Amino acid sequence: MAVPPNTKPIPILNLPFIPLNYIIQHFYPLTVLDFSLLSKKCRHIIKSTNLVKYDMGLSFQPDQYLIRFQKKDTFLFYFSIDILSKRNKYLRRKRNRKMSPFSSNGNEVSIKFAKFWVNYVCDLFRTKISMLFLNLNASIEQMSAVAEWTKSLFSECWFCHVAGDDANSESITRFFKIANFPIRFLVFEHKHEYEIAPIDCGVLNAEEVLIYSKIPKYPVNWFTLEQIMRSNWTKLMFGACAFDASDLNQFIKGWLNGNNSKMEVFRAVVKPYIRDLVLDGIEYEERDITQERRPYNTSFFNNPFSAYFIGGYYIRRNDGTVASQDSS
Repeated sequence: MAVPPNTKPIPILNLPFIPLNYIIQHFYPLTVLDFSLLSKKCRHIIKSTNLVKYDMGLSFQPDQYLIRFQKKDTFLFYFSIDILSKRNKYLRRKRNRKMSPFSSNGNEVSIKFAKFWVNYVCDLFRTKISMLFLNLNASIEQMSAVAEWTKSLFSECWFCHVAGDDANSESITRFFKIANFPIRFLVFEHKHEYEIAPIDCGVLNAEEVLIYSKIPKYPVNWFTLEQIMRSNWTKLMFGACAFDASDLNQFIKGWLNGNNSKMEVFRAVVKPYIRDLVLDGIEYEERDITQERRPYNTSFFNNPFSAYFIGGYYIRRNDGTVASQDSS
């Protein structure tokens, strides 16, 4: 936008605190960052301002949105690697000005670079990182370094998203074995067209889990039934997966014997579904398909989730807990 020729700059630092605070509150986040880099005084002013509170995410995914600003699940804006690296020259310490944004191999984010800017931005906006976005393609060395850092960064991770077009199963395994912090919502999203070695994450410390492939033609085959049975998640939703009717039968029998004691919702897309194999050796009460639909209301990832059961079966555990299985 062209500036009128007779317009003079506003001496913003000479303003009283209340109007100055009001102006800064309406800064775009990148303007807040740039203003803070002008001087120690400017940074102190920013930290004294009642800024809008955001949910912060740390991303190592290929989009290179290193720091994401969100309102829970709504993406608002980001500070990319490129945006932050261009501002290295405004840092006061010479050693920080020379920070490389990438590791020595040139393909992965430098942990030193990420640590510095995460600490700086979180201090500036007076908030903490609550979300983590991991790259399935990352090397073992990168994942190990990220895990060592983030296990002290998070007391609890509100949302963790693991995605990529390729997968290094050993890297993901290494991450979750090192960084076993609690995760409220965990998503595994993968685009693959070939067999992948199982991701052995042990007993994941997560509450609600979504696992799916972005290509329905290739169902999820990188989580095993044994991993699922020894988990203690409250809600698990699979997209199309490689489990069969015998696997579901084994899962239900494990639940009857005390596995997955906290499980409230389990959903998996399995083909073919063979009822007699699923219920083989299991006592159940069949529901009349002509009876009124049975509503089920819950939430998944903080979003309302509703379903109706038509017919189906009741399966009762020894402690009196009843599971309702949909006939579809």
